Amino acid sequence: MALSKKQIMEMNAKWKDFRLTEAMKIFPAGAQHGFDLTDFKPGGFKKFLKALSIPMIAKGSSTGVSWSQGNNFYWRNKDIIIITANNPITGVYGTGGRAPEKNYASYVGIETKNPDDMERVLKLFKQHTSYRKGESVGRRAYI
Repeated sequence: MALSKKQIMEMNAKWKDFRLTEAMKIFPAGAQHGFDLTDFKPGGFKKFLKALSIPMIAKGSSTGVSWSQGNNFYWRNKDIIIITANNPITGVYGTGGRAPEKNYASYVGIETKNPDDMERVLKLFKQHTSYRKGESVGRRAYI
């Protein structure tokens, strides 16, 4: 029995919502936030990480694969994870094909283990960025 176009569209919509929320969550009880095409002020990303007590060395990709294999970058401590498509410290773009661009993070995903911490993280994030194209509240929709 073949599925109708309506059934296929409903299945796709459910899968999309699942991928953008539950499947991507690193801290199951935590909070998420996302940003589209983000630029930091000069040195702003380092200041942002320092204010959150997060080491300034990318830990690899969000999937656990080495960042050098063309994946996202992430920075973390035990309570906060910052995921970017471009490394704003070195300028290296995760999937290649672009010239290095320091202070540019591209897509950004933020997760906090404790949902109450998100407001403070977002305040610091916005304080140190110069441009954010879009924003997704409650999920990492862009990355």
